[in-house]
Amino acid sequence: MLKTSRIILCVLALAAISATAWPADQIVSVYVSGKRMSFDPAARVRNGVTYAPLRGAAEAVGAHVDWSAASQSATICLDDRCVPVKASQGIMVNNSMLIPVRLMSEALGRQVTWDKSANAVRIK
Repeated sequence: MLKTSRIILCVLALAAISATAWPADQIVSVYVSGKRMSFDPAARVRNGVTYAPLRGAAEAVGAHVDWSAASQSATICLDDRCVPVKASQGIMVNNSMLIPVRLMSEALGRQVTWDKSANAVRIK
């Protein structure tokens, strides 16, 4: 009985620790050239990084996406600039790959700012 109680306490302690180790994503807005974008799934901040859906974010800044299932990577191109993005650089949400907004935007020559008061990312 005492051994079972200790096991239960250990499991509960581990569950409490794991619940605090991964805080929930914070849903944020994304603006491109002043226009609010709508993404499904929504853009979010996880561990201090803002993520948005790969194709939606790329197309919002006027870029084209080529996906390679074999290498699990995408190439996002805008004019003469291309940025490769590996699946491991993103996160999966509802079977959609979300990528770091700053990584993609700055590699394509766009300026990215965080608007704390609006809880939003602004891409120019």
